[in-house]
Amino acid sequence: MASQRPALRIAAASVAVLSVIGSALAYPKPDPVPPRWELEFRTGELRLYVDRVSNEAYWYLTYEVTNRTGREQVWAPTLVLFTDDGAIISSGRGVSTRVANDIRDLLGNELLENQNEIIGEIFHGREHAKEGLVIWRARSFDVNEISMFVVGVSGETATVTNPITDEVVVLRKTLQRDYLVAGDALPRGSRPVDLVRERWVMR
Repeated sequence: MASQRPALRIAAASVAVLSVIGSALAYPKPDPVPPRWELEFRTGELRLYVDRVSNEAYWYLTYEVTNRTGREQVWAPTLVLFTDDGAIISSGRGVSTRVANDIRDLLGNELLENQNEIIGEIFHGREHAKEGLVIWRARSFDVNEISMFVVGVSGETATVTNPITDEVVVLRKTLQRDYLVAGDALPRGSRPVDLVRERWVMR
């Protein structure tokens, strides 16, 4: 089993430039009262799926997104996993259509859309809520901590200047969810991974 490492270090190591900025300046934090549009985003539980055909494993979860902003918004989210063994995994990469369909069939929800199908306008109102399925190919089972970052839920941004390069960097309000994998990942099967923290960050 890998030694446990703080989830915050996972994110910091993945964005070295932003870490430098954060150490030199007061790092921006999301406004307590959102100054721009923000969608309602609710996720299901993070689980592991092992494909019976290829024996390859995948992390997956479902979510529901609702637009109550009063106007149409474009829904084109980016969901990335960071694991404490150093992996950075983009959703959908290395995931075949067959695997996505098999997981959707397993869940038994015909309303679920994969990450490509769900991209587009989302209209105002509960009746126009969308349900999505997100899948990441698991690169290793020797992990204890996983952090998920979701971009696209909020229109809030902040601009900072890198004190070393003078480069202007635009940070976006991002949902961070940190998980703890208790024990070896593979023997757990499809049991949900424990959520230990959820918060908003500028990233």
